[in-house]
Amino acid sequence: MTTTRMSEGALNASLDAFLHGARKGDALQARRLHEMLDSMLTEREGADGRYWLTDHGKMVLADMHRQLSRCEGSIEHIRDTVLEAVKYKPETGHWHDTCDYLHDLRIALTVANELCAQRGAGKEPDVKLAAKTVAESGEFGLHESHISEVYDKIASTVIGFREIPGC
Repeated sequence: MTTTRMSEGALNASLDAFLHGARKGDALQARRLHEMLDSMLTEREGADGRYWLTDHGKMVLADMHRQLSRCEGSIEHIRDTVLEAVKYKPETGHWHDTCDYLHDLRIALTVANELCAQRGAGKEPDVKLAAKTVAESGEFGLHESHISEVYDKIASTVIGFREIPGC
């Protein structure tokens, strides 16, 4: 086990890279930023040494705190946002059963195929219309709104899924 501290420059560069991605709306980078800050605060051991809270890390945390303290919206929205950030709420897109995930993935892929068919016909892809077509096929026995929700859940969880219809 390594007992040396990780390089301050490496820690700060990683923070900046994750922060840059998170600010552009990349949920994976935001999650990695959160996990890195957690590792820094708890001084976990990593492959390159022990994480520690740098001055730059303190500034990132202070900025996040300021942004959360000014967070606007309904109480429920703020609560859900904060609880998701600190992992007290189940992660969006988490399936407890592999069979449920595979079933939802089949539904989402069927919708994605419909979106590709729309694009192939020269139309702009429309998730609601694709979900309606899938519902009318009767393959899954689900209402179009539920099919649309499943597609959105998969698309927000699987990186690159939303880009499938663009091929």
